[in-house]
Amino acid sequence: MTPRKDTHTPPRQVRIGDEWYEFQAALEEMGAQAVANGSERAENLRNYIAWFLRKPGSTAPRRPDADMLPDIQARGAQIKQEAEAKARSKAAGARTT
Repeated sequence: MTPRKDTHTPPRQVRIGDEWYEFQAALEEMGAQAVANGSERAENLRNYIAWFLRKPGSTAPRRPDADMLPDIQARGAQIKQEAEAKARSKAAGARTT
């Protein structure tokens, strides 16, 4: 077994409902505005946790403007459909092998 590198954060498992898809859509809509360094979900969650714990240098996370919500909800539904289709395809491939 390969030892864990000190530079890597171990993965954590979190159960999140369908809001996960809208979260991704919101980050896509906001682009680099969401977090100064990019729009990765994990990065935004780490930023939120640091802010929540009042870590030095952390800032409150930005939220999407209210007028963005219809587009975010529509894109979130699309991301969900894509994820479900990918899961079905993967399951079908597993049955044929």
